[in-house]
Amino acid sequence: MWKDIAILVALAACVWFLLKLGRNRNSESRSARLMEKYKTLTPDLLAATPDEELVEAVVACVLAEAADSRRPDPAYTLSKRPQPYTVVYSIWAVCKEMANGTYAALMRTATREMVEHACDGLPVVGAPATAEALKALAAAHKEDADTTEAEKAFHTAVESECPLTLCVTYIRDHVAALTGTEESAAPTETLPEETADGE
Repeated sequence: MWKDIAILVALAACVWFLLKLGRNRNSESRSARLMEKYKTLTPDLLAATPDEELVEAVVACVLAEAADSRRPDPAYTLSKRPQPYTVVYSIWAVCKEMANGTYAALMRTATREMVEHACDGLPVVGAPATAEALKALAAAHKEDADTTEAEKAFHTAVESECPLTLCVTYIRDHVAALTGTEESAAPTETLPEETADGE
């Protein structure tokens, strides 16, 4: 009897592992497809992109350039791109991390570099309450205070304002800047150029 139970447990573990592996591969494959498809954004491409994929299109464009760079850092890539890229990418990154974990966990990832940008970008897309909630959350974490209530307030604001949905309208309104067809499209900030040896 115990032998049969052990076999069943082992089979269940194998099935779980294979399902997880399959999901990871599907996710990686989808990410690769998006990065290839949206490596270069054009007005026609964005116009043809459905709303539900529009934010991912901008994110994929950033990640594709970062992946091809000698300095594969999205933050560095964003510093060389027009401001709308930073607005969309930072909001996406913070919302994604917070949907999957805590603020403390977020601060242990590269997304910590996006928090300040998200605080600035959220009001721009029409989500001021989410911005204030994120600022309060960041302040509580910095003071080593309990962030439970601040995190609840952030999630409540996100559910109310739906910042990623607002990003869709923002992208539609800033196609020229995102595709480089707007003369005034300025980078987020200017960083020193890399030298030939990468220093």
